[in-house]
Amino acid sequence: MECVQSLAPVTADLVPMASMRSGECGAPAPVLVRSIGSKDRVTFDPPLVLNCPMVAALYRWISESVQPAASKALGSPISKLVGSSYACRNVYNLPNGRPSQHAFANAVDLPMFVLADGRKINFTHGWGPTQRDIIAAAKAKKTSAALVKAMPGKQKTAVNDKVAASEVVKVSTSAPPSNANSNDPVTVPPADSEAVAEAKFLRLAHEGGCKIFSTVLGPEANDVHRSHLHLDLQNRKSVDICE
Repeated sequence: MECVQSLAPVTADLVPMASMRSGECGAPAPVLVRSIGSKDRVTFDPPLVLNCPMVAALYRWISESVQPAASKALGSPISKLVGSSYACRNVYNLPNGRPSQHAFANAVDLPMFVLADGRKINFTHGWGPTQRDIIAAAKAKKTSAALVKAMPGKQKTAVNDKVAASEVVKVSTSAPPSNANSNDPVTVPPADSEAVAEAKFLRLAHEGGCKIFSTVLGPEANDVHRSHLHLDLQNRKSVDICE
């Protein structure tokens, strides 16, 4: 009851649940969250199982960051968030890893936003190239140019054709080699206005999350998080994580 009472200032459709315990996993006072907000109500698909501090943090994030960013960048408020919450598992599902914050109903993964006008914004396509992608593309281009320069005559022409074909291939999603130079100039293909707006919104949402949650991991963090935004309230002695 203390947990639910702490959410009195929060406008949300939620249902208190019985305490959960399964090995190291569980939460003493979880709630099932169906939606947050009133005027621009945001539903969750499926409903989230979270602890009360996470519900309060989500409310702040949606109210202070997500909805203003959506209106500014996309011209429409968010009406639905697709995501996942409680799961009794370790970090990255590693068998010998430490428990994930998901195991304590203290985290949420959000791969997609749905706008009131029906548009769907997801991290996999909406974020655009990460810094890893840009560095990898720069190294690949530099290597190809060096190879072309070293090839004489017909061999050089064949390599040119191969390089030209590679220019239209989507940027690699693998991490760049350790000796890649991030300062190399890179020509990024121009994006359409809708793609630019989506990327701007997702970055604003990510930036806003870093002001509220102790852990924010998105596409720039690693390839595991390329497809979604991870938010949690892990209590740590070190500095917060915003990647």
